[in-house]
Amino acid sequence: MSETADQPEAPGERDRVERFEAAYNRIDHALEALVERRGGGRRHTFAARVRIAAHKLRRLRLHVDFLLEIGDLRNALIHSRTDRDVYLAVPHLKTVEQMEAIERDLVAPERVTPRFRREVISLRADQSLADALAYVRADGYSRYPVYQGRQFAGLLTSNGIARWCASAAANGRLNLDAATIRIADVLAVDHRRHAVAFVSHQAAFADVAAMFEDDARLEAVLITENGRDHERPIGMICAADLVTGEG
Repeated sequence: MSETADQPEAPGERDRVERFEAAYNRIDHALEALVERRGGGRRHTFAARVRIAAHKLRRLRLHVDFLLEIGDLRNALIHSRTDRDVYLAVPHLKTVEQMEAIERDLVAPERVTPRFRREVISLRADQSLADALAYVRADGYSRYPVYQGRQFAGLLTSNGIARWCASAAANGRLNLDAATIRIADVLAVDHRRHAVAFVSHQAAFADVAAMFEDDARLEAVLITENGRDHERPIGMICAADLVTGEG
């Protein structure tokens, strides 16, 4: 993470130290705004701010160990100078670049919109299975949010439809009129219907990606104006979208 230096710095080393200190200060100020209470109170150390902020921001969890080491390195740079222009250690360029990337992700992260903003087809619980199958044939999607009035009732998935058909089959045969089957009935046997999370349109994409990493059973993240389940979705993210990078 650092290079020892027992002689005056080479021309590029001073630039790295300055970039390091500037990135550290910007990260510290961002953490301070996130963690410290307004109006005073006990102030936290940089290490404490990192740990507290990581509980609030999923995207920061991957960087905790790195940032804690950065705090130690920064203290060595500031307090262990042997001269005005001589440091005991000089940060590597990759270390500085990683800090600057973390700072960008902390201060100005990519939001889920506009990248994942799109029309989301939603269904009513009192609609028929035939209606749902028509949408599956037309657009090929495998997940549809279902609403009972204004309230979110669950996520209808292709797996749930298959499970319902399997439960309705008799002697290996499936004989039904899809127009008479309510989506609410199909949704009731979909064991993944509640494997959904809601986020606001201002949510950081990296936080949503971390949600899928934290919960392998998560089917989808629905984007609404304020992240509430009674609001109609303005976008949806599935695990596959993290691979393709497309909304």
